[in-house]
Amino acid sequence: MRSIVFIVLLVICLDAKAQLNCSIISTTGTAYHATAFKHGKGKLLPTDTAITNHIQQRTFELKTVNALTESEKNELIKYKIKLNESDTVMFYDWDIIHNGKIGYFGKAVAKVRILCGDSMIYTQKYLLKEAETKYVPNQFKIIRMNQNDFILNDRIHPYMNINYYFKK
Repeated sequence: MRSIVFIVLLVICLDAKAQLNCSIISTTGTAYHATAFKHGKGKLLPTDTAITNHIQQRTFELKTVNALTESEKNELIKYKIKLNESDTVMFYDWDIIHNGKIGYFGKAVAKVRILCGDSMIYTQKYLLKEAETKYVPNQFKIIRMNQNDFILNDRIHPYMNINYYFKK
């Protein structure tokens, strides 16, 4: 009987160790790919394909500014975005909401800060467009973490109930 209990506890411990946690997600250099986008007031529905078909950069990959490639650094200089060398940033275009509107808004760069205490991701998003010069703040809540995937929920606009699904 004791051996059965020991085996069950061992399996539970090994499974818990394999789970993603906030500190693993916040490490730089690991890429997670977006698999689905859903939103809805009553229940979650897949986001329009007219929006999701435009998305080309479906990754959640954190980098420090000093580890960016030359093309990414030149893009930051081109749009006059000022960041410190130690800042954590992310290039992406999967955020389907901007200034309270749902749609495809193009490529963006965001300064990212992750707080593991409450599983929140705070971003300062700069759209990479000539007309845009100011950042837009955003908050994402990590609402579920499994072994190889996690789900982000947009907290700035909770009435739209937007969820992003990422897989390693």
